[in-house]
Amino acid sequence: MRDIPSLRTLALRAVGRVDASCNPEVTFGGRPRKVEEENDSDNDADADDDDDDDVAKATKREIRKMKSGSELISPPSTPLEGRSSSSSTCRRLLAKLRDNSAHLPVRKYEGVGRPNAADVDIAHPWIMAVYPPRKSTNNAPLFLSSNVVVDGSGDKSSEKDEFLTIENYNHAVETIQQFIDALVESGRAGDTRLGVHFFREWVAAVVGKRDDAGTTTTTAAGAEVVPTGRGATPSSKKRQKTNSSAFGVDNSTLPLGSLSLHNYSAGSIRTFRSMEKANVGQCLGTLDITGVHGLNDAILSNVICGGSFIRLRRLSLKNCRKLTGKGIASLVKLPNLCAIDVGGCFNIQPDDIITMIKNHPSTRRGGFEEVYASGLGWTDVALESIVDATVGQLRGLGVGFSQYISGPGLILTLSKLASTLDHLAVPFCPGLDDTVLSALSKKLPKLAVLDIRGNNKVYSLSGMMEGRATSASAKHLFVLARYSGITINSLDETLRLIDSQSLTCILDGGGTGGGIRR
Repeated sequence: MRDIPSLRTLALRAVGRVDASCNPEVTFGGRPRKVEEENDSDNDADADDDDDDDVAKATKREIRKMKSGSELISPPSTPLEGRSSSSSTCRRLLAKLRDNSAHLPVRKYEGVGRPNAADVDIAHPWIMAVYPPRKSTNNAPLFLSSNVVVDGSGDKSSEKDEFLTIENYNHAVETIQQFIDALVESGRAGDTRLGVHFFREWVAAVVGKRDDAGTTTTTAAGAEVVPTGRGATPSSKKRQKTNSSAFGVDNSTLPLGSLSLHNYSAGSIRTFRSMEKANVGQCLGTLDITGVHGLNDAILSNVICGGSFIRLRRLSLKNCRKLTGKGIASLVKLPNLCAIDVGGCFNIQPDDIITMIKNHPSTRRGGFEEVYASGLGWTDVALESIVDATVGQLRGLGVGFSQYISGPGLILTLSKLASTLDHLAVPFCPGLDDTVLSALSKKLPKLAVLDIRGNNKVYSLSGMMEGRATSASAKHLFVLARYSGITINSLDETLRLIDSQSLTCILDGGGTGGGIRR
């Protein structure tokens, strides 16, 4: 089992330097664990020398003084109650990270289980984004080496050495996210660790800095933010009642953050109630709760869609197999929702997704952009229904593992999305072959990302690339083709016939997030 990296280590790597007055303790308001020997703290500090010698020297003395260097978060005695509002060294360190985010370099995210995510699904990791931000929509390839990208106009782009990082990048949020990923993978995550106080620290990392007393927070615009819970004073609670937001400011002025509880199998109603009490929803734009097996219709309807997560825009419910159509219907209560992933939720029917999308406020505004719903048993009729409901707005569509979708049905139906569709996932669809793929290339000139894994009737990409060559608007194409009929020799032949800069195809491994485009 993988050891949990300490929050201290992750934070020091992110900030690069911190003064000795801010010793990186790793508790969230709880009591730090005592170490039995002073040498343990020395060894912890020595381990950081390889990462940053200056930081290690500054913190080693403080660690000796405090004689506390726990590598784990000390769980609060009452999971749903916060600890003291007094400022912990961990809180001050996170505040430093957030306040200096504008001056610190943006780094590639190397959290647990993330590097090869694109080789798993084009829609994951759900909270990742390409950096540097692309100035155009030419869907240039994701390069991990010093290459120059040339777009369709022939102009050289400065977008080189691209990599994946946290969406809406913030060093403090990235540090907390990496720690969550490590806890989840090690199997040590639970309500005693990811409770109210933990999520309050996440909110503080997104919204602004908290002073040493833990009573106020400041937004990027300088507006005072009033917290809730045990750390709030009577006067602040009174002010809270007079404002539309729990923070005392208009919700629309708060920045939006991204949070992933990917494969957090221990998640329960207490987890989401903790998020609700910590006011996470008022600054949460993207939530990935893929594989949270405890998520059911009641939690989705009453908590996530109960009014506390009103600003949520992107939501992944993939592999949450207790959900049914009743829970999906409640998504209409999230007025800003524009992207969902419900792949693998086998208790959900295509009609449930179609009905929800037809009734959703975002669809009526023309803004429902992404629907990934593989493994639900799609048919030609159901595919046509969802396409008709989102014509002119849908950018990403996933309907994989559908043995009842025919090749002609794909061609006739998807041609209606010619002006908008740039992400298409049709893995393990027996109706897809070389002829259908070639026809789709002419119908979907804006296609930038294609997932055709498991389609063993597809033997070559040459016909598809030749079809795209006739379109002036066709740009770079990223293809996931593992377990398909395409071989290395077939791909080499295709690359000899076309401009190699116009195609990136993953046959076996090497997935680095190139399929993610935000």
